[in-house]
Amino acid sequence: MNAYRAGGGYGYGRRTTTSAVKSLIIANAAVFGLQTLLGGGLFAGFGFIESWFSFIPGLAIFKLQIWRFISYMFLHAGLFHIGLNMFILWMFGSQIEQLWGKRTFLIYYAVCGVGAAVVYGLFNLFGLSAYTPMLGASGAVYGILLAYGLTFPDNIILVFFILPLKAKYAVVLFGLIEFLSIPSGGSVAHLAHLGGMIAGYIFLQATAPGLARRGRRSTLDIAGAWRRFRTRSRMRVIRPEDRPGGGNGRGDGVDPTPDQKRIDAILDKISREGLKSLTDEEQEILRRAGRR
Repeated sequence: MNAYRAGGGYGYGRRTTTSAVKSLIIANAAVFGLQTLLGGGLFAGFGFIESWFSFIPGLAIFKLQIWRFISYMFLHAGLFHIGLNMFILWMFGSQIEQLWGKRTFLIYYAVCGVGAAVVYGLFNLFGLSAYTPMLGASGAVYGILLAYGLTFPDNIILVFFILPLKAKYAVVLFGLIEFLSIPSGGSVAHLAHLGGMIAGYIFLQATAPGLARRGRRSTLDIAGAWRRFRTRSRMRVIRPEDRPGGGNGRGDGVDPTPDQKRIDAILDKISREGLKSLTDEEQEILRRAGRR
């Protein structure tokens, strides 16, 4: 479906397999092997695992079988299905995880997967569709594609291996294809794909407040806003009026540490010039601060 070559970016272009991405691929492969042993998976069958862990709207919502909102993401119907999803996860997810860190990446992945199930479920609550199972990591993977397009908008993606497009345009194209494909139905859960992208976008906007209101920088420059949110959320801010003695400059006040001053200066630089302006040393300082 996609291939990648660097056409810009912030120095995160190495396609190493990061920790969370590796764990997700191993987990999906293990579950797929178990499915195959029990008659599903490679044989695209529907057995015990699929019946209990795929996403079935009527059971997940009306019967409160809430584990289905997560478990369906680890099931796949055939080798091509899992192969394509894991390839895209590896290709684009590793770079996102390098930038955000393991925990944030896994939270985002889960949010997109659950969001995909919610959107799919809300539009399939009644009739036969309410008991039609949906499975696969595609909803979460589409969320990863969205994050990649927003974070590295000028990197080049070879869409369908033949059409070179900037990531920001490729994401719009993928979303449009899924939207236009909804009426056709079929065996592909286009609503879930869109749901993953929608959930991802809402999540990113909610965790990077004010991003969409910036005048000169568009919503595509999310990397700096996301890191500022992550860093500031882990730091205690001491205002002058909150200091002992009212911040009178005497020895009884609390002065910022040199590290805090350096971090504040870097965050201000991002606000003025964007993430691209940071040196490798400054990026590493922010990464360390975000892990504290």
